[in-house]
Amino acid sequence: MKINDEARRTWVCLALKALAIIAILWISFGVFVGLRRVSDISMNGRINDGDFVLFNRISKKYNVGDIVFYSQDNHELMSEIVGEEDDIITLDDDGYLLVNGIIVSSAPVYDYSLGESNPFREGYRVPKGAYFVLNSNYEDADDSRSFGAIKKSNIKGSVIALLLRTRSF
Repeated sequence: MKINDEARRTWVCLALKALAIIAILWISFGVFVGLRRVSDISMNGRINDGDFVLFNRISKKYNVGDIVFYSQDNHELMSEIVGEEDDIITLDDDGYLLVNGIIVSSAPVYDYSLGESNPFREGYRVPKGAYFVLNSNYEDADDSRSFGAIKKSNIKGSVIALLLRTRSF
């Protein structure tokens, strides 16, 4: 009897520890961090369709260079912050994006050959409590170039790490 009682206590203790670990992981991944499979091409080259990323849900401090998940027009999107409140965004005549007069895009982000005029020629001041975001896949213009700055309250989290890179063959 004594051996069975000890074995039972050992198994109960082990089960309680396992439940505690599961609860801690559940809370951590439900509240503090998130794991997401990327399902768009907006950041291709840096984060590709199918990659898995870990993101921070609780920090509300974002900086230029952060890649963030945000909601816009009932869609969840991912882009890089390139401008913050009071920054002046312009496009030069070659289509490069400038923030406060400094080029931030590695290639033209706007194609004037379509006959459209420069929407940021006079400059766009990022409003208070907002960020100007840009996709690294410049052909995917579903970012601040098309809808303006995003509100800080629309940001759901910032990417902490790329956990698993998928490859397409």
